Order: sequence, then C-alpha cells, then structure tokens
Amino acid sequence: MVSRLKDGVDVSLSNSRYGPAYSAKMVSAIASCTAAIARLDARFCVSLVAGAWARRAAWSGYTRALQLQSAEIDEIDVFSWGCGLQIPGRPLRSTNLDLFDRFPAWDAALRDPDPLAWRDALPTAIGEIEIAADHPPLIRALDRVRQHARLDGTALPWLSLPFALRDKGLVTTPLPCLAGGVKAFRLKRTVGDEDWYAAMRSLEASATANLARLHELEKLHREAQRAIVAEYRPGNLPALAALLHHRPLLSPQSLAELLGMSVAGASKLLARGVDCGLLVEITQRRTWRVFLSTDLAVEFGFAAPKRGRPRKEVPPPPATRALVDVFEAFDREMANIDELLRRSAGAV
Repeated sequence: MVSRLKDGVDVSLSNSRYGPAYSAKMVSAIASCTAAIARLDARFCVSLVAGAWARRAAWSGYTRALQLQSAEIDEIDVFSWGCGLQIPGRPLRSTNLDLFDRFPAWDAALRDPDPLAWRDALPTAIGEIEIAADHPPLIRALDRVRQHARLDGTALPWLSLPFALRDKGLVTTPLPCLAGGVKAFRLKRTVGDEDWYAAMRSLEASATANLARLHELEKLHREAQRAIVAEYRPGNLPALAALLHHRPLLSPQSLAELLGMSVAGASKLLARGVDCGLLVEITQRRTWRVFLSTDLAVEFGFAAPKRGRPRKEVPPPPATRALVDVFEAFDREMANIDELLRRSAGAV
C-alpha cells in the first residue's frame, strides 16, 4: 500500500477506518509508548527480582482493569488484598461483590508457557481485517482489546492487553502491569483519535512508572544484601528480606504464619527490618501493626519523600568467597519464598 501525506496525515491509512489518523502527534505517541514498553521488557528479562516484581505488577495491572470497570478502588487496596491484610483507615472491601474473582485465572494465564492458551479463549468474532497489517503492532494490539471490550462487558478485555502486546511481538512475555485501555473502546462504536491517544499515553505512563518500581525493587534487593552482610548473626533476617520482595505489606501475625515462628518473634524480626531500613511501620499503635517495604512507603504516601540531592548509593563490598556464599544463600531464600507463595496461591 502506498502512503500519501496530506497536512502531515497519512491519508491511505486514515481512510481505511482502522486505527487512528497518523498525524505527527499520533506517530510520536506511538513511538514513545512502544519505546517505553521495550525498555521495561528489556529490563524485566534480565532482572534478579523479576518474579517478585511480576507479582506486584499483577496487582497494579488488575487495579487498572478494575478502575476501567468504574470500581472505586486504589492501588494500595489491591496490594493489601494481595498480601492478605487490611490497612487500618482504608475503606473496607465490599462483601456482597467479589472484585477479585477473575484474578486467580488471569494470574495463572500470565505464567502459562503456552502462548496460544489465552488467544484460544478469545471470542471467535475477534479478528483482523486485511489492512491491519499496514498498521503498527501497538495499534493492532489495542484494536484487539477494543473489539473484545465491545463483546464482553467484564474486566477481561482490559486484562487481555498484556497478551495482545506479546502476540504482536512488542514484549517477550506478558507484563501484567500493562493491562488497560480506555472506556471509549467499549462505549463508542467509532473510536476517535483523542481516545487512541489517551490509550497510548496511559499505557506509556504505566510502563514508565513500573520500570521505576523495578529499579526501586532492585535497589531494595541490594540494600537487603548489605543489611545481611552487616549483621553478625543474620538469623531470620534473610527470610524476612526475601519475603518482603514478594509481600511488601506485612504484620507480625502474617509473618509468623508464613515463616512458622511465634508472633513475638515475628514482631522482633520486623523491628530489625525497620532498623535496617527495609521496612516502614505505617500504623502507630501497639496492636495490629502493619509494615510496608520502604520502596513503596513513599509512593503510597505513608512516608515523607527525602529532600535534597539523592544520597549516593554505597558501593558493593569487595568480592570474597564468604560474600558469594551469603548472596547465593539469599537468592535461594528468594526462590524458596517464591515457591512457597505460589503453592499457597494454588491451594486457595
């Protein structure tokens, strides 16, 4: 197909009634969003904390899907649900409507190695016309979500975007934080350029924010390693640090249950985590205390951000056989915690 430009718009594509009109603003948004997704995917593929980040990203993406369904819920509330805790002062979750009924199946599909499993479950009415091949992969992925949203009134279409991005070759594996879209995909028969633009800007913002979260989680991982090395007798500190990557919200009761220790011992262990700078207590009372990882405490408004020039990160200690053994033991602890939480989720 030969492209013809008129006033900066590709007429051959805009007249096809597929996708947006390709103005300079729209092309720039497509390129910027695609680049943000590529940066996140590249970093995720090589990250040491990919499994822990993916669990958090699933809560983030599910929040976005619920908000597109007009559910009045914040991200911290989905995180607290995922960690099995209720944060004092936050609105109680509804008991007559299960907002999280689709999460287990979606979470399992994200880990399914078969790339065709999710696609086979889509309605047969979803497809692509011939001219779709002339459009960018990002537009084709978003259009699949648009078609799905017109057929299905649940949150399922918004949750399918990570798979559509994978199927179009934009990511190597579904990134759950990239769930989403815009309400116009469902409500409008003909989607305007402003709606396509809003969908891409929202997707780019999610990719950028979650890349920053991945950086912060990797920083927490390094701080945990330094804290373990600095302790004369680490005890259960490595287990706490590993658990914190996957369960950023903890209480003495939940920690005692997960690590098989007494509530008093769990309280002391959490106090050690606070002293090491890995945790922040977000409740100021003696009972039903709740702690949040430092990388999320500032973002969710439970701790004041640091002012002034960022502090220079402490360089890693010189490599020795003893340190290698400590770090390898910590990585094994991370893998054990990941497997423990995966088994417990599958048993529910």
